[in-house]
Amino acid sequence: MKTKIFGFMVAILLGVLLLPLAGNAITVSPPIIEIEAVRGDVISQILKVRNENTSAVTYYLSAERFIAGGEEGQPQFIGEDIGLSTWLNFPVDSVTIPGGETVEIPFTIAIPNFAGPGGHYAAIFLSTLPPDSVAGGSQVSIAQKIGTLVLVRIAGDIKEGSSVAEFEAVADTFDSLPVDFNLRIENTGNVHVKPMGTILLKNMFGSVAGQVAVNETGGNVLPDQIRKFTPSWVKNPNAVGASSFWGKYREQRENYAFGKYNADLTLAYGTAGKVLTGDASFWVIPWNIIIVNLIILVILVVILYYLVKKYNAWLLTKYGKKSPKSAKK
Repeated sequence: MKTKIFGFMVAILLGVLLLPLAGNAITVSPPIIEIEAVRGDVISQILKVRNENTSAVTYYLSAERFIAGGEEGQPQFIGEDIGLSTWLNFPVDSVTIPGGETVEIPFTIAIPNFAGPGGHYAAIFLSTLPPDSVAGGSQVSIAQKIGTLVLVRIAGDIKEGSSVAEFEAVADTFDSLPVDFNLRIENTGNVHVKPMGTILLKNMFGSVAGQVAVNETGGNVLPDQIRKFTPSWVKNPNAVGASSFWGKYREQRENYAFGKYNADLTLAYGTAGKVLTGDASFWVIPWNIIIVNLIILVILVVILYYLVKKYNAWLLTKYGKKSPKSAKK
């Protein structure tokens, strides 16, 4: 009984703590701003912010530099107020938005003359608490914070370079589709790139069996970083994940493939249309279908043998000939 009461009180406490988060829903667009600029440019942009609440809420504006956080493409905000984050200028420090309404927040990006060529990255944040309060840490858990990523490409000595660090199927053999791939792209240049393309699947006879789009959402790979993509070849994504024998059988029928396949990767990136290529191979052996077909084949052979035997016996009877056993007697 005490355990139940304690659990109930913890649930109430968590609910109270999370109320400020749940009650301050906002939508910011666009989620990513990509700009090309030259030194000395002053670029005007607009953020659209919608307050999804029924009452007015005040949001505080700030900017922060970000880098790639691992290979999954998630930004890592490192708290540095340098570079692009200092080139962003807002006319106000905060904005109060009535409930259910959308406002436009103008801002400018002033590119300094000393800015280096290549990619520069920052995030614009809107928070329900002032930046100093959020940075202090004591109120982070009850402050809502949402941002827009800003990627600026400054003209000059631009180096667009990328390579395929890894491209392979996640296994050598599958019993059905989907076939998942590990694809890791390394950016060796000084500006972000957006590799996009396809994986062409060919069967053991050289015929095209399928095609998979890579990076349809247009994810960027930042300089000196590796980003991982996980394309997948599947025919019916709704017929996957079965565990029973007949469930796997139906899955293999819906996502049927058999034999050895080759996967040819072709990606384009950069302003000059540079191309990345790669290849991989794998086998698909639908064991459940093979087992069921073998059982059906054995049954058909037995039935055919029985029918042939009965037919021969009928022929012997029809023409008045005795069977070999009867002749011996």
